[in-house]
Amino acid sequence: MSGESIRIPAGALVQACDTLLQKVGVPPDEARVIAEIVVEGDLRGVESHGLLRLPAYIHRVQAGLMTAKTDVRVVRERGASVLLDAQRGFGQVAGVRAMTQAMERARQHGVGVAAVRNANHFGIAAYYAMMALPHRMVGIVMANAAPSMAAWGGAAPVLGTNPICIAIPTGGDVDIVLDMASSVVARGKIRLAASKGERIPLGWALDAQGRPTDDPKAALDGTLVPIGGPKGYGLALAIDVLSGVLTGADFGTRLTSVHDLKQVSSVGFVMQALDISAFADWDDFRRDMQTLVQEILNSPRAPGVERIYLPGEIEWLKRQDRLQNGVPVPGSVLEEIRHLAQELGAEIAL
Repeated sequence: MSGESIRIPAGALVQACDTLLQKVGVPPDEARVIAEIVVEGDLRGVESHGLLRLPAYIHRVQAGLMTAKTDVRVVRERGASVLLDAQRGFGQVAGVRAMTQAMERARQHGVGVAAVRNANHFGIAAYYAMMALPHRMVGIVMANAAPSMAAWGGAAPVLGTNPICIAIPTGGDVDIVLDMASSVVARGKIRLAASKGERIPLGWALDAQGRPTDDPKAALDGTLVPIGGPKGYGLALAIDVLSGVLTGADFGTRLTSVHDLKQVSSVGFVMQALDISAFADWDDFRRDMQTLVQEILNSPRAPGVERIYLPGEIEWLKRQDRLQNGVPVPGSVLEEIRHLAQELGAEIAL
């Protein structure tokens, strides 16, 4: 069971998450938002930030480390910018509020920036960046995370996998959604491999002695490898400054993991929206984007490559398939969700 995956309708997963969240006091409207964002991670194939994370969220609420209701407070604002305080609430609720604020300011000023401090893990960054797409805006999201990656040349974790996502409308069926960690792989993918009893590729992580490892448990005790070597390290550091130091959130080794049930967490993130109409006519932008997209997709392919994809296109294709055929949930994750439901005395239809 633990090594198998079972396809479950996305709607059933959202309802199950919603039910479990409400059981620990999350208000219905907020529970629905969080549940949809959690399942969106699995829909897009980013399982490391989907259902796998739900038990940690709930256990942190039970431990008094997260507030069940997320009360987002405006700390300061000036024109196109606003700083919000999530007051130890859910990152998902604060994230939606922040991107909404960024887009409202972008409509007025051409660009809007909303920063958040004292939040918790917010799931996939793509969700918030993609909120801008229907409004003919570019969405940019970055966040810091608990230390899991050493500085270039170091041997101890001092920075998180600190993700960045840029969502750009193309005017076609598939938009550009660059969603990436600053490490070779997100730490959640290593946790997922450990939960499924699988090995990880060499080059993802080092063990506690700084040696390459394919053992996910040894990797979790060690450090992740930055993408592009010193470039990934520099990117992670810059994101930590913008998301943590600038906002007044925790940063570096001060930041607590979502799986730590002893300390509160103060994650920081920054969300930006750029209104395309402030810089270009939409029809001109769409025409030029389609020209660029077709040049890329129709460019000569390397030997053995059947197709060239846009950033985010593979996730888009997975989403279409999973909406129609169900979301594959690893047996180990499903067992944990069912156990959580029993623990909470909740009825879920999975």
